[in-house]
Amino acid sequence: MVSALTIGAAVLVGALTQRLTGVGFALVASPLLVLALGPIQGVVITNIFGVATALMVYVFHVRRVEYRRVLPILAAATVAVVPGAILARALPASVLAIGAGALVVAALALSVLARRIPRVNAWPGQVVAGGLSGFMNVIAGVGGPAITAYAVASEWEHRRFAISVQFYFAVLGLISLLARGVLPAITPVDWVAAATALGVGLLGGHLLNRWVPVRTARIVCLVLALLGGIAVIARGVLDIS
Repeated sequence: MVSALTIGAAVLVGALTQRLTGVGFALVASPLLVLALGPIQGVVITNIFGVATALMVYVFHVRRVEYRRVLPILAAATVAVVPGAILARALPASVLAIGAGALVVAALALSVLARRIPRVNAWPGQVVAGGLSGFMNVIAGVGGPAITAYAVASEWEHRRFAISVQFYFAVLGLISLLARGVLPAITPVDWVAAATALGVGLLGGHLLNRWVPVRTARIVCLVLALLGGIAVIARGVLDIS
């Protein structure tokens, strides 16, 4: 019951944030899910419901996606998934927990500092952003901050980016799940709680979207993710000791 409530809460807040800002599901949900389920199952469940969230937003905006900008980034991310998946299978669970938490914190710093990065050229920025995003996604379930940093640095208009990135998250999440080759191991009650939370989160985000400024939603997302990342690192350190 405790895990069902935790999973439901993580998916709810993640879906709500994703609907409000276009990104943020994994940043918010991954730390909570890793704490509840461990670094392997936590990332797997993050990817599954991250894909579901992105697809449910994407289907309503399929014709507005800027595929020419997204596909090169997705190609680089796909390549980077391979070494990430190898590490995810080889490292102990406690090390993965520390790594996942550290990547979340590092990713947050990257997002905050993105506005200070000089404007990037098209293909180098796409390759670097996609590579970092793919590696982080398969290791920690967090692929958003690197791609968000690229969007800010390349001056990608936010509304267009927020729509286009849903296609990216959906495909990258599926690729990461296949690369990991790990099946989800949660109970039927957990599935029901997560699915219900997903629907409520997306509906709530849709309703709140008219009143909550994007800047406010982003700040809340960053704070929650930072606290969660620190907690995951602490769990990994305690497991080692």
